[in-house]
Amino acid sequence: METIKLTRARAHAGIAAMLLGSVAWSGAALAQNVSTTSPNAVTTSTTTTDAATTNATTNNAVTANAAARGQSNNSAGASSRSGATDPGVRGGDPGAGGALPGLNDVERQYFDVAKEVFQEVDAGPDGLGPRFNLDSCSGCHSQPTIGGTSPATNPQVTVATLMGAKNVVPPFVTANGPVREARFVRNRDGSPDGGVHSLFVITGRSDAAGCNIAQPNFAAELARNNVVFRIPTPVFGLGLVENVSDGTLEASLAANAQQKRGLGISGRFNRNGNDGTIARFGWKAQNKSLLLFSGEAYNVEMGITNELFQNERESDPACQFKVTPNDSTPLVSEETASPSASFQSDIDLFAAFMRFSAPPTPASATATPVAQAAPAGQTTGAATATTGAATAATGAASGTTGAATATSTLMASASADASSVLPAAAGSSSAQSSSAASSGASVTRGGQVFSNVGCQACHTKTLTTEKSPLTGQSNVTIQPFSDFAVHEMGTGLADGVSQGSANGNEFRTAPLWGVGQRIFFLHDGRTKDLYEAIQQHASRGSEANTVINNYNLLSRDDKQSLLVFLRSL
Repeated sequence: METIKLTRARAHAGIAAMLLGSVAWSGAALAQNVSTTSPNAVTTSTTTTDAATTNATTNNAVTANAAARGQSNNSAGASSRSGATDPGVRGGDPGAGGALPGLNDVERQYFDVAKEVFQEVDAGPDGLGPRFNLDSCSGCHSQPTIGGTSPATNPQVTVATLMGAKNVVPPFVTANGPVREARFVRNRDGSPDGGVHSLFVITGRSDAAGCNIAQPNFAAELARNNVVFRIPTPVFGLGLVENVSDGTLEASLAANAQQKRGLGISGRFNRNGNDGTIARFGWKAQNKSLLLFSGEAYNVEMGITNELFQNERESDPACQFKVTPNDSTPLVSEETASPSASFQSDIDLFAAFMRFSAPPTPASATATPVAQAAPAGQTTGAATATTGAATAATGAASGTTGAATATSTLMASASADASSVLPAAAGSSSAQSSSAASSGASVTRGGQVFSNVGCQACHTKTLTTEKSPLTGQSNVTIQPFSDFAVHEMGTGLADGVSQGSANGNEFRTAPLWGVGQRIFFLHDGRTKDLYEAIQQHASRGSEANTVINNYNLLSRDDKQSLLVFLRSL
């Protein structure tokens, strides 16, 4: 037993050194080193590798059948078999959905009207369809409040037959599953498709007399393993994300290059094809701006044409009940509560709702607000974005309590023992016990684990906005926990769909702010279990393999602390 403890300690010390940048092990070398010394750890990491290989042989685990399997694995308690349990969706106040603090009266009125329009339900006379996935923006974006992500009860099941519609609900859409859009990977001739194929049609609705088009043949495409899914992304705080400069993002991605190489992490940006600037919205960072994001969603998800996407996707004249584009800029005031909003199109107002929306607030009373004014003269978050990990790892190597420094971009105060997470996992149980004594201590310790195992290499904690014409958005430090780059995620998460320069294996680093109140995880909503979502990051070819292996080497208490930390965000 002592021999096992010693060899585990050596393995963890090596990981800590790697995180400091002094050792650049590949994922394979790390796994080989551990396999000769730590049978318990090998069992976990081998299981993950085997699962990834199995997924790879079943068409990348992102086909309709794979997603259906993932959807059935929705119990948060399932992770207890592996030594850590997802605490579940955090209750209490959403801490999101409102306007950014400090807006002037004109901006606040504009936001309020924009939020109302975001919640409007569209019908046939408004241009709904003829093919659509849902009839309102807020239907998809409602967890934990307006602007969030997929709710617990899926509104798509009800809208399928609303007002007499004759749709059949596809098997991958369930009452307690996530809101989903479906994409076909390839056309019948084998050429790439990748586009959204709307779930429903307006045929049979009382406001669509004469329209008689059919739903896509999902059964046939499911049989071909040709259907992949996306779920809604939260839109809280996205105006601040839009206002982070390309230079800040580039500097953040380039920082700590040696450490990232040691972890096997690279990443790159999905850039706009016209001007070469960084796109940052959507699962593959395929949309350049919030306005483009709004216009694309209005057309693809609700079938409503607009000034950015003017052409109907279904051209049957019997199914057209409003002139094209359905949504356009009003030339006469619509007399809303905001004079400015009265002359705006719907997509402009959708973008405004996101642009003026406050970021999510973490649960911990000791947590630093996710958006705060930057110190005078600070114009880039690159310097602070990546220093937390190195500081935390330094504390681990020296065995000192590094919480006060390591959490300067995370927590306002830390009373817990946050010393050397990885060595503690190797056999020092005293620190584990004190950390688990209270949820606050567990959150603090989980933040240290997050940094020490390497999560922050992609989920960058801190960025800073540039100057903005809008109140309170200039030089603001935010904590989105994302580098907004796309990364190779391996065969387990690959969906075979390319968007912009992002290929079928790449996805944007999902921002983690607000993750504590999300129900469904990963791009296709395959699981409700946060622990399972972490494990799904590891598969053949994934940049996250070494980080997930590091996590699997931790003690049960440290694994649990990371989950508690994530659920506090």
